[in-house]
Amino acid sequence: MKILLTISCVILLVGSAFAIDSYVPYEPGVYLQGYPTYMTASNWYDSDGESADMGGTWSLLRFGFEPTYFGMMGDKRWQASASIPFMSYSPSLGDSKSGLGDLQLSAAYWVIDDHKKGTYLSVWFWADLPTGGDGLSNDQMNLRPGLAWAMEKAPYQFEVSAWYNLRMENSDTNYKPGNEIWANMTFGYHANEQMTPGLEIQTGWGSDDTYSDVTWPDSKTQWFKVGPSLEYNINPKAAFKVEGLYTVMGKNTTQSIDIGARVTWAF
Repeated sequence: MKILLTISCVILLVGSAFAIDSYVPYEPGVYLQGYPTYMTASNWYDSDGESADMGGTWSLLRFGFEPTYFGMMGDKRWQASASIPFMSYSPSLGDSKSGLGDLQLSAAYWVIDDHKKGTYLSVWFWADLPTGGDGLSNDQMNLRPGLAWAMEKAPYQFEVSAWYNLRMENSDTNYKPGNEIWANMTFGYHANEQMTPGLEIQTGWGSDDTYSDVTWPDSKTQWFKVGPSLEYNINPKAAFKVEGLYTVMGKNTTQSIDIGARVTWAF
């Protein structure tokens, strides 16, 4: 049961690792962003951090279609977007399911936006709404405020982002996943003006889950993922990024392989 609930939460938040990127347009306008992602796992990290066989392999193919508006407020950028994901989920047991997942709304504002010095600080907010189809929704709302800081000093690039995931209780089941803190780090090297290979690190910690306000002991989640990335800016209005992550350690989480991308194109 715990495994299924954790996979369900992973499905809901799988696009988050690609939500904060160094490529953010300076030219205001409407952009179309796409987030194709593939995840798979057959092992599980238990409450002691030991790897265990799940008895099968689950996989998830997801494409998040995200219309986004980038604007300027004075000399600082802001954005608002809505992500409409299509998913195909194949559990280790049971039938595969395909259809629309939960709607994600997001907004961001750059508090520090110094392009000349290469220093950026932005505040973010996401809301996950339980609009997905049967078996493809978490059936609960999540609120996620966050911060992202980036520094570019040619030819190097460093980014770090962190956010708090406030997970609401499911009113039908009285189940509430533990709240979480997520952190992403990226170390990049500008090979040229367009291409930036990098190293991605993602980690997170969660509190215990509850049923009807009763704590589920030893249900805290923890994970540490690492992998390569490649970002390519085609022109000021178009870019893409590919990324791979592998869960090298954790507790109460899947030992997954995540492969994803972000494609941005302007009208």
